[in-house]
Amino acid sequence: MEWKFRLEEARIEDYMLFLGVAAEGPYDVKVRSPKVVAVLRNSRDNRRFPISVNSYFPLEDMDACMVYAEYPVNIESIFVGGSREDIVISFDFIYGDTHIRNIPLELSRAPEALEAQGLSFRKETSELVLKGKGSGHEIWMKVWNGCRAVLAPIHQLFTHVIAVLLLPWFFVDAIASILFDISKTYPRNTGSQLRRFFAHISWYHSRFCKYEFGLTGIKMGFAKFFFLLGLLSPIRKNRVFFLSSRRNDMTGNFSFLYEKMKQEPVADMKWVLESREIAAMPLSSMAKIGYYAATSRVILVDDYTPAISRLKLRRNTKLIQLWHACGAFKTFGFSRTGKRGGPKQNSLDHRDYDYAIVSSSEIRQFYAEGFGIAMEKVAATGVPRTDVFFDEAYKTNIVEKLRQQYPVIKGKKVILFAPTFRGYGKQSADYPRSQFDPIEFMGQIPEEYMLIIKHHPFVTMEYEIGEQWKDRILDLSGESEINDLLFITDLLITDYSSVVFEAALLNIPMLMYAFDLRQYIAGRDFYYDYEFFVPGKIVESFPELVEAVCKEDFEEEKLAQFRTRFFDDLDGKSTERVVKLIYGLIQS
Repeated sequence: MEWKFRLEEARIEDYMLFLGVAAEGPYDVKVRSPKVVAVLRNSRDNRRFPISVNSYFPLEDMDACMVYAEYPVNIESIFVGGSREDIVISFDFIYGDTHIRNIPLELSRAPEALEAQGLSFRKETSELVLKGKGSGHEIWMKVWNGCRAVLAPIHQLFTHVIAVLLLPWFFVDAIASILFDISKTYPRNTGSQLRRFFAHISWYHSRFCKYEFGLTGIKMGFAKFFFLLGLLSPIRKNRVFFLSSRRNDMTGNFSFLYEKMKQEPVADMKWVLESREIAAMPLSSMAKIGYYAATSRVILVDDYTPAISRLKLRRNTKLIQLWHACGAFKTFGFSRTGKRGGPKQNSLDHRDYDYAIVSSSEIRQFYAEGFGIAMEKVAATGVPRTDVFFDEAYKTNIVEKLRQQYPVIKGKKVILFAPTFRGYGKQSADYPRSQFDPIEFMGQIPEEYMLIIKHHPFVTMEYEIGEQWKDRILDLSGESEINDLLFITDLLITDYSSVVFEAALLNIPMLMYAFDLRQYIAGRDFYYDYEFFVPGKIVESFPELVEAVCKEDFEEEKLAQFRTRFFDDLDGKSTERVVKLIYGLIQS
């Protein structure tokens, strides 16, 4: 049975393009999350946009199934700055291991109905065309943008004055939220009562007039002042600026690039490494961010970086996203549009990257989708920090160091328990203690094993480990780099953590302890169907986990295919390729 596809919905209403696609084909009970993606392009840009699957069910005979996806696309937000050209739209479909690009579509309505909407359909290529507005629209947009540049400050001042007049109401609402817990909308209702009180007022003010009132606004204003000062100077063609909002030291991908470029003093390297929120950053860091952002040829970031996203960089400054994870596992960024925690369609977060690096050609599509950028901007260079897994000298040194630091691991088979967190971020992060009792676990498996626990940094829980277990259980959640621990690991137990990519490079057997798989898919979802791509045996209960360890049933045969899918080059030269990209930009 072959897949059949219909374009059920294609209409424009209030600057929104409503798209709906129906698919019918062979049913596979292991497929939990089919995907439909709209691929939009014009002559200058392209974009992948996920269309939410609203309905997926087997038909009566259980041999076939129906998939229906529908989502409204904000036309003005498809491309940054809009588009006056025709936009050509095709669709990709992912079902388990089946990936069909530019699916063959049938229309569910007459072509004339599309024409009336400013749309057309190319039957020979199965492409929908959203008609552009022509050069006249571009001239009008330039006029409008000029007017907006004048009117925007006036509008902001007006709304700011109104917000000041409404401050008594903001005070009352802040008091009510603390005393009676009746305000549920403020997203960061934590800390001392005084801190919550002022933060709530600031939040209400910024929601009303789109102006950051408080420490964040003041400090960003400070950064923007130094950014404007920097604009008075020419760009330093060899300046490379390392900027991180997730680390305080030169580690991860940054470390490898810094050490490599230091060997060849071509680049003038500057850095600001601050994991604190903008409101907590010192003014000296904000000044450096502003000035270096204005005067650097290349800016490197390793996560979403709020400070840089609020500055309009120079055209000749190139922003490179190194990202902090390998492969493509959990959905992120614009792949989560319409889901809890996902960005709004008109958000510009991530969309100003000139390049993003990834580990393989196959996953370029997912990073382009997540960042809302063109495929051509995603470079499959490999990830610099994975180079250590090909360095035998480093491996020997780190194994010896860890054996001296933790003598109990000598002569033992090491199980590394490294699950990801549950929740929607640092504030709510947790791991259900009831799902894994380390003492009960170790009591049921052979004594040749010892356990190292390494929770996600967001998870602060601790286990009480009695004296009788201290030679078999180590909780290293608050210390040690997880990549280093992999060098002494004989078995990795994880769930949805991206550590599986690094572990695969070392050929480490894995067990995927996914006791909440359905709930996790519903809340977070993956780029690939979980049961089709994970590199180890899936267990969904504690007894299954224990049994798999005792029987050494890890399904290791999955590892080889996993490695080749997610890593193009297994040569330990990813750092060289990224440095070559950076130097190419400096010298251009």
